[in-house]
Amino acid sequence: MNKKKRRITSIKSERNAGVISYELEKRGDQKINPIEMQQAIHKGNKQEDSWENQIETCVKRGMEFYPQDKDFFIVVLFKKERLLTNIVRQQFFYRLSCPTPSWDQVVYKVHRKECRLEFIWVVPDKESCMNLPNFIDVLPDDQHALIQYAKDFNNGALDAQCALLNGELVA
Repeated sequence: MNKKKRRITSIKSERNAGVISYELEKRGDQKINPIEMQQAIHKGNKQEDSWENQIETCVKRGMEFYPQDKDFFIVVLFKKERLLTNIVRQQFFYRLSCPTPSWDQVVYKVHRKECRLEFIWVVPDKESCMNLPNFIDVLPDDQHALIQYAKDFNNGALDAQCALLNGELVA
């Protein structure tokens, strides 16, 4: 039997996040604009990976998991990789109680009876929470809501909102 070795002539090479991150790291110190990063994350890198699809999947799973009469919350956390400093991963999950506000967090409330998703807050990273309020005059108007959320996080207003959403007494 004469079997010829077949040579693969076209290999589709996809660059993964680690390769791209390494290439960017080699270029030198590049500051990441948190607003641009959030916009890029919102787009997603694949159609099925988009923000909207991830939220929709999480809502469906929460609807199946919790009883019919219970509203619940969708939480998105942004986790920065320790070794690949320009990589940010998103974690989507559902829970019955409103989470305590924290940096790098987005929270929605699912109202089951009305079949409605309500945006509650977004808290940017620690550095942005400290610095964004100082730039209210130079940032575009569409970023003022983010600045207000940073202010509300810094002054404890989001903690009070969390307590109200959880049915706790607010002092």
